Amino acid sequence: MSGKFIVFDGLPGSGKGTQIKKVFEYIFDKDKKFDNILITDEPTNGPYGLKIRELFKQQKTSDDFKDELFELFALDRQWHIEEIIKPALGKNFIILCDRYKYSSIAYQTVQGTIFEKVFSRHKDFLSPDLALIFDVSPDEAYNRIGNAKDGKRKDSDKFREKIFISNLRKYFLDLPNKIPNEKIKIIDANLSIENVFSQIKSEIDLIL
Repeated sequence: MSGKFIVFDGLPGSGKGTQIKKVFEYIFDKDKKFDNILITDEPTNGPYGLKIRELFKQQKTSDDFKDELFELFALDRQWHIEEIIKPALGKNFIILCDRYKYSSIAYQTVQGTIFEKVFSRHKDFLSPDLALIFDVSPDEAYNRIGNAKDGKRKDSDKFREKIFISNLRKYFLDLPNKIPNEKIKIIDANLSIENVFSQIKSEIDLIL
C-alpha cells in the first residue's frame, strides 16, 4: 500500500477538527492494513511555525504582519513537507492534514496579495491526493467562532469580521477553478456532523 496525503481546509468554524477525528477512526477500523495514520496541522510546531504562532498572539487585525506571515507560512510549509509529510509517505502512512497551502492562497489573497504571487509561491509544493474544502455560510462560520468572543467585540469589529469571512469563502469556493489540476472537493459543512462525514467518507473510499 502506498501512502496517502489528505488535506482538510476551509473556513474557520467549519468543523474540520471534528471530522479529522472521525476520519481517523473510520480509516483505522476500515482495514488492518490502514494502521499507520498521522494527523498533522499547519502552522506546525517547527521553527517557522512557532514564529507564526508568536505573531498570531500579537495580531490585532487580520492585516497585521501580513507580509512577514506570507513568507513564514511558505517556509513552514516547506519544512512540514520535507521533515514530516514526505518521510511519513515514504513509510506508507495515511496523512490527515489540518490546513495546507489552500489556506494561504485564500487568506493572503483576501488580505490584498495578488493571487498570482501567492499561487506562484506555492505551486511547486506537494499536491495532496485529496483536498477537502469545508464550506459553511458566513453567518454560520461567524456564529460558531464568535460566541466566546462576542462580549469583547465592538459592532465595527463584528462587521469587519463578517466581511472578511464572506470574502474568504469566495476564494475557497473558487479554488477548484483556480487550481483545476488538483483533486479539490467542496464539502457542505452546513449539515449535521454525520451528514458531513457521509460526504467525506465517499471521497475517502475512492482513494483508499
